Amino acid sequence: MGPEDSARPAPDWARKLLERTLELVAIPDDSAVLLEGSLAEGFGNSGSDVDFLVVAPGADELPTLPAVLFVEGRRVEVRTRSAGQLREQLLRLADGPDEDLLNRCQRFLRAIEIRSGAVDLVDLRALLPYSRFAGVLADWWTARAVQALRYAVALRALGARAEAGGWARDGLLQAVKGWAAHRGETYLETKWLPHQLDRLPPDPLVQRYRELADPDSWLLEDAERDFGDLRGALGDGRARLLGEQLTWEQVWELAAAFGVTGVADDPHQVLLARLPKITTWTIGERVHVLRADRDVFVLSARAARAWRSVVFRRSIREVLDGGAPDSRSEFAAFVRLGLVGLQWRGAGPLEPALAMCKPLRPSTPVPGGQTPVLGLTGAARDDEIATLCPLPADRFTACGMNVVWSNIVLENAREDLAGAVADEQGAVADIAAHRLIAMAVRILLSSFGVHPLPADVAPLETVRAILPSDALRRTDLLTALEAAQRVRFSRILRAGADPEAGLALLDDFAGLVRWVAGGGTAAGFPSSFDSREQWSRTLALSYEWLRLAAYLDTELPLDEARDLLTNGGRQPHLRSGGPA
Repeated sequence: MGPEDSARPAPDWARKLLERTLELVAIPDDSAVLLEGSLAEGFGNSGSDVDFLVVAPGADELPTLPAVLFVEGRRVEVRTRSAGQLREQLLRLADGPDEDLLNRCQRFLRAIEIRSGAVDLVDLRALLPYSRFAGVLADWWTARAVQALRYAVALRALGARAEAGGWARDGLLQAVKGWAAHRGETYLETKWLPHQLDRLPPDPLVQRYRELADPDSWLLEDAERDFGDLRGALGDGRARLLGEQLTWEQVWELAAAFGVTGVADDPHQVLLARLPKITTWTIGERVHVLRADRDVFVLSARAARAWRSVVFRRSIREVLDGGAPDSRSEFAAFVRLGLVGLQWRGAGPLEPALAMCKPLRPSTPVPGGQTPVLGLTGAARDDEIATLCPLPADRFTACGMNVVWSNIVLENAREDLAGAVADEQGAVADIAAHRLIAMAVRILLSSFGVHPLPADVAPLETVRAILPSDALRRTDLLTALEAAQRVRFSRILRAGADPEAGLALLDDFAGLVRWVAGGGTAAGFPSSFDSREQWSRTLALSYEWLRLAAYLDTELPLDEARDLLTNGGRQPHLRSGGPA
């Protein structure tokens, strides 16, 4: 692959669809139009969006938010950029890449020209040669892989095995993305990684990665395959741990083969670090920890003992071996909540990020509902006519926006899943299913006031740990989630079986989440990928939350949200009299 691939001819179907699309949107007459995204890459399926990029002459600041249309049965996005905006973003990459900038540069560099205009696309692309971009992206992915794998080491030392396994698998995924980028495969999103690896020259490392990327390979069966029937010889518990250890060691070997350095499976390298604005207050016999002078955590007696044993600038291994051997779960909670930081010896703070996600931030559990909530030794509440919401206003707004935007992404994942299943793309369907589950869990936790959200690595364990014991339909939610997680479309399609039962399990879980989040009804969730009317309703809901967020100066979920606020809740570019 290389820059010459961007000159490949546009498919006829894209030209015809553009003609119909231009009847609905107004663009400058002298602008160029390109096909970008997965379909331009040669991936995609019948459920994929059609993404058109309009490049207009000049240097105007054009909106980030695309116009979303439904044309001839396809969902079409029309995004605009001026030549000046594209020039600025290509040059800005030298100042330090971020995910959004990398994605926009990659999509432009690999886009296919459908309609020529007054803009010299060759001159623009020359500002960032494709080989240089591939190197920048590869280094970015590899650096993130280092952070994710180091965090996995810390979590495993703290006994959080499911989370550690999830971070290790994601760290390997990021390592593979870096390795593939060095070989010219630069598409940023991870959902088409199976196809990216398929079109690279055969390499035994890829097969080893695929084996380790399967969550089922981390179970007991993996140990039995290598060492025979360990159940009888060692018992289930020891055999499972041995199988896990074998898999764990393979992670570090394979990560190194993919070019990841600076990581060792050694918890002595992970230091406990003091974080700013964390203070401790004892009231009576109860220990409270304040985070950022805003959030109050009251510790159990066991957690209070663990808290007193925290020694900063010492490694996890030293602290646990030196007097807190039974406090692994408490230490893990302190890290998740952002009460204790982590550093890699000689390399600064751990700032892990899952693929396609922002760096991990401290999580916050569902607020307690004890009565009274404040008493002589700590917080209480009075059940008056007007009871104060346990969430501060900014968190309330952030949770509401997360519910709306996670629902949009869930709809997108369901569309991707349907397309992948229809075209018998099993590996892609599995990725879409994982994304659907992750978004449904985000909706669920956000509706209970959880913000920031935990990482999407161990959904079942996360929901089991965070959701209150008296939560509406808690048992049904856990059962439905466990069933949804077990669905493997790659196996179903490979066996020639009917995938409908698997789709039904995922739909059942998503539907139950919406029912619970809606207080016993799912009617409030629009199907934003079904029609123009439903998309307009989605925009209207988003705009109402965004108005409140703007008033409170709450962080917006993405740039498109800011454009939606600026446009008064309407899409840009639509012709006068068109639908919102």
